[in-house]
Amino acid sequence: MSRASRPSIPAAVRRAVLVEAGHKCAIPRCGHGEVDIHHIIPWETCGKHEYANLISLCPNCHRRAHKGEIDRKSLHLYKAALVASFQVSGEALFSAPAVEIKRRIYEVDPASAECTFSFEFPDFVNPTARIVSKNIEAWGLELLATFRQSQDAEHRLHPTKPDYPISWLTGSYQVSRRDAQVISVRYDIEQMAFGAAHRSYETRVQNFFVDPFSPMLLEELLASPQAIEPLAEAVRRKLLSVGDLDPTDVEFGTAPDPDRFSRFVVDQYGLTFMFDPYEVACYAQGPQHVSLSFEELAELFKREQLYALASPDS
Repeated sequence: MSRASRPSIPAAVRRAVLVEAGHKCAIPRCGHGEVDIHHIIPWETCGKHEYANLISLCPNCHRRAHKGEIDRKSLHLYKAALVASFQVSGEALFSAPAVEIKRRIYEVDPASAECTFSFEFPDFVNPTARIVSKNIEAWGLELLATFRQSQDAEHRLHPTKPDYPISWLTGSYQVSRRDAQVISVRYDIEQMAFGAAHRSYETRVQNFFVDPFSPMLLEELLASPQAIEPLAEAVRRKLLSVGDLDPTDVEFGTAPDPDRFSRFVVDQYGLTFMFDPYEVACYAQGPQHVSLSFEELAELFKREQLYALASPDS
């Protein structure tokens, strides 16, 4: 497959690879901040974007790897060292109650007390879950930078105005599941932007298998690419059965495309798929959620993946 036709690396996988290396080159004592994602076993051989086979390299080290100056065995060792820094055995990790520290980024615009930013995120103590904490913290810093830019732009437009328009952004999380098999976190972002008619909502998710540690992707859970069609139909039926939704909107929002169903969380009983306002319903009807049990997903997911998802109590 040519580079032009090669599918892009899923965002969740790319993010996990970058976070584990601290968004720097993974080669010890290099640490360059400009990085590429490199396939340890070449793409032409494996044809897959697997977390365990991807490593963060700067352009110089990337070229050296392709030339064989940094051999494949060394790259596997560097990758193993990175993974080990986030991973411990399930027995050691979960032999005691899960520990979590809730942290918050908070900022008030000195020009207007009505412009506030508040973003909370979990600071998990255990090494395996730390990558989840770092991902969510990165979201907050990214949103804060955008929020500051919007405030600065408003101040430039109205330099002499004593009271600037109300603007705020909040982020809060909910741990859907965290055990020896799965870490699943839902993040809700709510914002009132300058000049907006109403607040906006956005949901983000973090889903990982614990052992071996890897991002959880819908495409890898499905029994086949064609299984997205019965999954879409099952979600569509539930949406239409529980709310007074426009069938046309639901049909459009649940088209059989994996990207439309990539926002989900996992609990002990199944998966909950989430849709933001305007995706399957109008703004006034708010976000929509649909839960499917593991039993309902049994014919749609790979058996080994479903077994990995099922908790001891499910």
